[in-house]
Amino acid sequence: MRVSTYFRLGKSQHQLDFVDVELGKDLPVYVDPYAISIPEDDWFVEANNLVVSFFSLIIDNMSQGNFDKAKELLSNLGEPEGTYIGMSKDNPNGKSGRGVGDEQSDDLFEKLMNSEAVKTGSLTDLSDCELLIPGIGPDKISDITINIIRGKLVEYTYDQCILNNIPVMHVPCPPYWDSEAQDWVSRYHELPIYKGRPLIFIPKAIVRLGLMINAQSFYRHGVLEFLKRESLNANSSLVKVLKNGERVVYKKDLEEQHPFSKTFLYEFSQEHPEVLEEYKSSIDNSLKYITDSDLENRQLHPQVIDYDAIIEDLRSIPKGRDSASRYHNAVFGILELLLYPMLRTPKKEAEILEGRKRIDIRFNNGFTHGFFGELYRNYQIKAPFIFFECKNYRSELANPEFDQITGRFSKRRGQLGFITCREIEDRSYIVNHCRDIVGDGRGHVIVLEDADLVNLLNMRRDGLYPEISDYFDHKLREILI
Repeated sequence: MRVSTYFRLGKSQHQLDFVDVELGKDLPVYVDPYAISIPEDDWFVEANNLVVSFFSLIIDNMSQGNFDKAKELLSNLGEPEGTYIGMSKDNPNGKSGRGVGDEQSDDLFEKLMNSEAVKTGSLTDLSDCELLIPGIGPDKISDITINIIRGKLVEYTYDQCILNNIPVMHVPCPPYWDSEAQDWVSRYHELPIYKGRPLIFIPKAIVRLGLMINAQSFYRHGVLEFLKRESLNANSSLVKVLKNGERVVYKKDLEEQHPFSKTFLYEFSQEHPEVLEEYKSSIDNSLKYITDSDLENRQLHPQVIDYDAIIEDLRSIPKGRDSASRYHNAVFGILELLLYPMLRTPKKEAEILEGRKRIDIRFNNGFTHGFFGELYRNYQIKAPFIFFECKNYRSELANPEFDQITGRFSKRRGQLGFITCREIEDRSYIVNHCRDIVGDGRGHVIVLEDADLVNLLNMRRDGLYPEISDYFDHKLREILI
């Protein structure tokens, strides 16, 4: 049973911002600290600051000989419960089984203390542990990261519960890192409950099938490629000449001469730090978010997107206030499906009368390319957040609906928002109204009707991702002319 099934969300993984885990069995994916460090939107920056704060304090204490303090800090890294993320045997409590808890924290301490990378000060990032320290793999790094940023994950979980109408309870939360106090803190929080235990949701955007920075990848794509170039330049004995005169060096010969080990990677990185930096830079330039299909392929019971069912559900919703909540839920499931990973970590900001009167959702916009990532470069529109209002009206949109969303705009929060409605009766009226808002300097409002959402869903079904970005660009250009 997945989270979406247990709480009767009526949504699949593709319509959710968090990993829709199967309750009772851990999903073999990892929370990647390097993936957290790259996006520039607030949630990721704050989470990354926690990781940097904690790991820097550990390294500083160890380099200064404060081993008791370092060991005390590491002892708070218990096995993360309630996430159902990681590599473990079946566990009813959602523990990752191979986490950093109890005696394993002692093992981690010993590995760090005996590491030449720590002693020399060359280890500065938690993600580098997978590269340079034997015995510390992706599962442990993922567990460490979850523990450190648990406070941000708890906030995220609560926001997702509000957004998806998931019930919560006031329960104690395991310790999480407080960068201001430079210590672990424990508090009560509002969290969803499964079998008497709190759940913590994990954003898809910080999860990977394997760590982006990993020893095998660095070895094959960084180290061996460098050694290959060096061998060719030096015309070493490893160089082979093909019949056509081409000179080659085979990786299998390099592997025999320089077998893989983390000790070798550390020594190599000391001699050639530029290769490690080049390797990390190449990862930045080819950043790949995990896809919903990737997640499904790791599930015990994978699911596929039923586009026809999504479209039929949208069309079947009656117009009017009585069906407002159902319409809101359907539209935001569609937006999640269409916009990830361009927009992330949605948050419901205001709702009254059980969703029948008003809803205001904002997404974090931390993308660097495509329509949302290029808004400022192409149109000088600042948009760290993107706002959405859903209107399940029988009548045409009017001034109050436009005033409501523009009232959320500011230079700090963003100046772009969307209103979704069932049908536009007078398109010229809507377009001209949006143009007037631009002309008044109040921001930019794009109106999408059901037909637009259906068009976008069909593009997504056909894998026309650039066309989805172009579709939004066309809508914006229409109100700028």
